Amino acid sequence: MNRLDSELPAGTYTVSEFAWEMKGLLADAYPSVWVAGEVQRLRSAARGQLYFELIEKGRGDRIRAKLDCVLWADERAVTEAELREAGVELAEGVVLRCCGRPEFWPGGGRLQFTVREVDPLFSLGALEKRRRETLRALEAEGLLERNKKLALPPAPLEIGLITSEGSAAYHDFLDTLVNSGLGFRVYLVHSAVQGAAAEAEIDRAFDLLGAYARGGRRLDAIALIRGGGSRSDLATFDSRRVARAVARSPVPTICGIGHQIDVSIADVVAHTSCKTPTEAAEFLAGRVGEAAYRVEEAGRALARQATDLLRSARQRVSSLPPRLASPSRALLRNRVRDCRAFRRDLGRAAGRALSERTAECRLAVNRARTAAQRLVAAARRQEEVRRDGLVRGALKPVGRAAERVEAHGRLCEQLSPERTLARGFSITRRADGGLVRQVSEVAAGDELRTRLADGTVASTVDSRATAGKETA
Repeated sequence: MNRLDSELPAGTYTVSEFAWEMKGLLADAYPSVWVAGEVQRLRSAARGQLYFELIEKGRGDRIRAKLDCVLWADERAVTEAELREAGVELAEGVVLRCCGRPEFWPGGGRLQFTVREVDPLFSLGALEKRRRETLRALEAEGLLERNKKLALPPAPLEIGLITSEGSAAYHDFLDTLVNSGLGFRVYLVHSAVQGAAAEAEIDRAFDLLGAYARGGRRLDAIALIRGGGSRSDLATFDSRRVARAVARSPVPTICGIGHQIDVSIADVVAHTSCKTPTEAAEFLAGRVGEAAYRVEEAGRALARQATDLLRSARQRVSSLPPRLASPSRALLRNRVRDCRAFRRDLGRAAGRALSERTAECRLAVNRARTAAQRLVAAARRQEEVRRDGLVRGALKPVGRAAERVEAHGRLCEQLSPERTLARGFSITRRADGGLVRQVSEVAAGDELRTRLADGTVASTVDSRATAGKETA
């Protein structure tokens, strides 16, 4: 019995007794219970277990309650596989319905919910419920059709691009535009397209491009793109904040989100929805190509009309009386000259326009190639600097360790028995090899071996003496 037990009044628990009592009560009262909440503060441990919080939000997204949870490594692999099969990823912001039991840890004074099972269908239902609520709110604000009502130019060559720079979607989109051979200009605003920061960054990117367009700069369309993923990966594009940013854009928005079946809310409110980034780029290139074809067709139609007019004029002149032949021929020659001059001017104008577009295309390709070369060179320089830093950082501890080993070697050499014997000391041992450190360890008649610097001396004890006393 410790001191605290002896001083407690009857019926009073110690802290440890009460903590273990609480642990037992929780185990008996809640052997298995379902709890639902939004996942936050997701973090993985070295042994494979997954820690997170389940939170419940109130008005204004204020947290009303939270519960610390753990998913042990054995259950984690099975649970994540079931969620992936249902199209849900265990990530922050996902609403989960978990089955498990609460456990109280007396040593840390902490309550923790141990998750044994997760309901994927509940998460899908929560996503769908949030989606319907967002659509109703956007409809009440008049934003579902707002962006669709904007006029997309017949030749949208000035494009704002919102995506993650360097991603596969980024390269697919730009490669498709470059390969079209048309003179596109692309203004990139980098943004995360997945995770906790994605909504804010996409909203900020639309603000920047919107300010650019409102400032009088030409911007024909904005492309919002990302690669494929699970339904929860694309949850960012179902958020109300991203949907409002798309709907309120001052220029038409083209969505190219990598999905094949699901349609995000961003797709619903956008001017045009495409299934992939490549398809979005092909849509823009096709629209510009169609406009170019219409211009060429209009030029050919104009040339045909001029030829028909000329043919009709010749026929009329040939049917006139001979006395009108000379004035008619002169008038016809004038008309012919006018038509030829018109065709010549039209051809020159078309040639200049084609040359300008060709030069612009080449300039855009050169700029893209130069930018790519600069990025590659910068990456190589950073890699070299990092490699040199790692080598220097790795060699410093080795050098210091070598210096310490050398110093210890010198010290060991100074303290070696041979150095001690050379200074005039000796080592005496009994016949059994034991060291003689005190007079009391030997007796008269004992055989001794004394080691000196240059050899060994054998002796027999006749007598022994301590300070002020001698023993025979």
